[in-house]
Amino acid sequence: MTTALRRITRLGGTAALLGALALGAGTASAQPTASVRPAVSGQPAAWTAAGEQAAAAAVFTTWATDVNMRHDLNHVNGWACPEHPSPGNCPDVIGRAQPGDQLEVSCQTRGETVGGNPYWVFAHNRTRGIHGWMASYFIAHPDDVLPGVPTPCMGP
Repeated sequence: MTTALRRITRLGGTAALLGALALGAGTASAQPTASVRPAVSGQPAAWTAAGEQAAAAAVFTTWATDVNMRHDLNHVNGWACPEHPSPGNCPDVIGRAQPGDQLEVSCQTRGETVGGNPYWVFAHNRTRGIHGWMASYFIAHPDDVLPGVPTPCMGP
């Protein structure tokens, strides 16, 4: 293993790998490392390539149609939306998620209980190019808490 690769391994970051490659710090093969999450409820496994982003978020989908993705665009409720997500605290529906949409979930936090699930997630809908809060109840996963997703969070 070259010195540059050892340094990258110690730093443990995609950013370091990209920086080393950009500077020509080595001739090592830039094979992306991928992590696979098992498929859940017919959901395709999520692949995350090392070069995709520095801190990859978990990717899920929804089982329901027309799931509201919300924000408080004018901050009429102050920090209430990211502190305790709910339809009242996040009044602006900025789009809707559909089954099969790729939802990149960056964090989860407790909010208004929906369908017995008290968690909400902040997600980027890669399929539709929107991001916002949505009730975790609608995520195609059998547990309330999503694996590999930080909790709590304060939104974007």
